[in-house]
Amino acid sequence: MPGEGVEVAEVSANAARREGARLIKRVYEGDPLGCPRCGGALRIIASIEPPAVIEKILSHLGLWPPHSHSPPESLAA
Repeated sequence: MPGEGVEVAEVSANAARREGARLIKRVYEGDPLGCPRCGGALRIIASIEPPAVIEKILSHLGLWPPHSHSPPESLAA
């Protein structure tokens, strides 16, 4: 069975959060939750998931519908 014999270490929520932040910084080559102006910490205040709500917000900002274009020639075949 997959995963048999694999030990999983228990970690605290703080340790998991720190590790997640470290990985995000590594991927983005910087801190995506840091203010680009002052360097202060940003907070996530909401997570918007329903597609209809996302589309409504993007439409209001003039970012929806996404600009459609033909795929590059190399991918069209």
